[in-house]
Amino acid sequence: MENFVSVIVPVKNASDTIDEFLTALKSQNWSGNQFEIIVVDNGSVDDTISRVEKYPVRLFFESNKSGPYSARNLGISYAKGNIIALTDANKIPEQNWIKKGVKALASNNAGLAAGKITFEISEESSSSEVYDALTYNNNKKLVEEEGAATTGNLFFYRDVYDQIDGFPENIRSGMDIWWTKKAVKCGFKLVYSEDAVVVCKPRYFKEILKKSYRVGKSHPHNLKADGVSSVSIFMMTLRTFAPPKIKPLKESILQTGLAVNLMPVWFVAWQSKIFMALGRLNGLLRKDAIKTNR
Repeated sequence: MENFVSVIVPVKNASDTIDEFLTALKSQNWSGNQFEIIVVDNGSVDDTISRVEKYPVRLFFESNKSGPYSARNLGISYAKGNIIALTDANKIPEQNWIKKGVKALASNNAGLAAGKITFEISEESSSSEVYDALTYNNNKKLVEEEGAATTGNLFFYRDVYDQIDGFPENIRSGMDIWWTKKAVKCGFKLVYSEDAVVVCKPRYFKEILKKSYRVGKSHPHNLKADGVSSVSIFMMTLRTFAPPKIKPLKESILQTGLAVNLMPVWFVAWQSKIFMALGRLNGLLRKDAIKTNR
């Protein structure tokens, strides 16, 4: 029997991208009666909901708990599929996204498959957008170096979710890394698919700083789960305040093939590191443990 796929999408004030996103999902090269789209609104105050209602999706509301992980857990609880696909409304899936993600699971006998997240950038893009494209959502690197992946582009069998706890809901960012690492530790195989592609809308400066701070807050939890001591995390955090090295950043920019001014991107990188370090300090001071939904 052909696999049935449930695509889970948390949204909050996503009116700028939701139409393009849902149109792309609706146009997937995958049998229309073999997948469903579940949108979970997490407190939108713009016209996101009225836009979503125009599409053939299942719409749910997570109004009691704030955060994308709460929304994902709720969506998965209503999912009909034996395969769960996770992404975000600011990431536009290519037409064969589902097909390639499912193939990556089956052909590699894997429990989880992380897809490629690429970015829309050009020589007219801001320094912040370029930095975002160079830095975040590198699933290939995460899978190969850390045995982890982001939920911006992730496929897994429902059995994986049912056999381990759901996503932690009390921490805003970084818990997809924690959850996928846990799945691997529990014996599930995680692979990377270069062909299951979503195209991400890059962030602007203020959004990058917020993201860096949130991610930094999650680092102590993830590092402690890997056996790193609080003292080591603190020393690592102090080093994070230092300016980034220019050479690696220059090489990354050259790989894009774009004529981009290096120094403004370097400045964004340094500010991002500072906010990430501040987030790590906050995470170190927090006494709350990771809480799962089950």
